[in-house]
Amino acid sequence: MAEVVILSPGYPNVPGGVTDHTARLVRHFGERNVQPRVLGTLSVHPAEFVARVADGGALALLIQYVPFLYGRRGLSRFPKQVAKLARKRGLRVVTFVHEPWVPPTRLPWLALSPLQRRQLKRLMACSHAVLTPVPAWVELLGGKTQLLYVGSTLGEPPVQRATPDSLDGPVVFSPFAAGFRWEWVAHASRHIGATRELIVIGATQSELRRHEQTGRFWNASWECTGRLPAKRVLEYLGRASVVLAPFVDGITGRRTSALAALGAGARLVSSTGHLADPFFVEGPLDAASSETEFVTIASRLWITPDTEEARRVRRRWYDKHLETHRLDAILLAILLDGSQ
Repeated sequence: MAEVVILSPGYPNVPGGVTDHTARLVRHFGERNVQPRVLGTLSVHPAEFVARVADGGALALLIQYVPFLYGRRGLSRFPKQVAKLARKRGLRVVTFVHEPWVPPTRLPWLALSPLQRRQLKRLMACSHAVLTPVPAWVELLGGKTQLLYVGSTLGEPPVQRATPDSLDGPVVFSPFAAGFRWEWVAHASRHIGATRELIVIGATQSELRRHEQTGRFWNASWECTGRLPAKRVLEYLGRASVVLAPFVDGITGRRTSALAALGAGARLVSSTGHLADPFFVEGPLDAASSETEFVTIASRLWITPDTEEARRVRRRWYDKHLETHRLDAILLAILLDGSQ
């Protein structure tokens, strides 16, 4: 049985999109007769790390890359050193760029941004292939970079009932996502005037009230589910009449919470932005370019009954383009250089 190693810092104890993606890869690689081994610690020297990988007979190394996974300021030589040493030992090295570097839009990032950029470019030079789920980043990174969406990390949606019992308010899932436009959501939820102003999946009322991002919009009338198992989240999304998911940088294939809603057949209202992927903007969702447009679309959808056939169409579109077994099979083929 072929073995591949995934470098995923914090796995399995640190929650987040990368950890969820890694967990899904472990499941799906195993189903394809490939033995996945995840190394989630950075506490060993890169040479020792690579020795463990190579001596164990691994054929390939996947580096899950977000700069801040490797250092407090997003600066670390570890991934590049590991990639360089692994390549010398004959392993195929693939880097999946979930986020490249911080933009120079804040004072502390003016210095960090070019340093993180140089760091990633050096890692790319040591990699056989580079993947990213954002088309704008494919162009930004250049060279050997390929586009591959992440898709939902929650598993397969439950079988949809013919007449689902719709929730009594618009839904937000994963409320602490970076770049989430909470001012748009708060305005839209008030304007919709549903029985339940907003249903928030993934946090408690106390967490929302205390959080810097959501505290100024928090409303005691919101229904907050707290953190739920994936199956329960998908059940909620499957009953949602409208899911609100606007992002500062726009809808892309890295926004797993929004893609989970699409996979469940929900009507999704998101946003355009400088990273927005035309594939999704032109797909079975609504992407607003302003807060006013977002509120208008969300309100219109709320008062317009959804249909069983429309939900089936959305789920078929998702299955055709974003079915996760297929996405992960593509990644595995790239990891094994087509030798699977």
